[in-house]
Amino acid sequence: MTAGTRLVLPPGAVDPVLQEIRRHGLAHQETGALLLTGQSDMQVLVVAVAGMAGIVRGPGLFKVSAVAYDRLFTFAEQRSYRARAMIHSHPERAFLSRTDRAYSLRVPWFISAVVPTYAAPPADPASWGWWRFEQDWVPCTAPAVEPALPSVRTVMFDEEGVREY
Repeated sequence: MTAGTRLVLPPGAVDPVLQEIRRHGLAHQETGALLLTGQSDMQVLVVAVAGMAGIVRGPGLFKVSAVAYDRLFTFAEQRSYRARAMIHSHPERAFLSRTDRAYSLRVPWFISAVVPTYAAPPADPASWGWWRFEQDWVPCTAPAVEPALPSVRTVMFDEEGVREY
């Protein structure tokens, strides 16, 4: 990825994701979140963790309903945000499964990340798996973590809407 297309994470962007991954991982469930930026840049402004309504979790399973996606994408559009990446967890290794490759958001330049060892996830995003969609999923560089940026907003989304986390 070039410098202009690499995600940039502010302080605190990783903590709510890890908290949810660990909580669900201890119950042997995958989970995830989406990262929202401004329309024309790659700085993450909002971390949207998955709620409950319309979200299916289990061992080897994390599924977001079309209604839950619609609630989040409407929220993003109304505030001039753009969904740039999805993060989800796996019980052991960081890889894109056949299901991930087929059913993740297959949008040009969309990023998919996998956090390994969901019961004890690594805090450093560089140790997660990162892929970008370009006709197929190709490995890409982990986001830059910039401690000097303002903190990130965290919300929870599901079929009931988007609310502060």
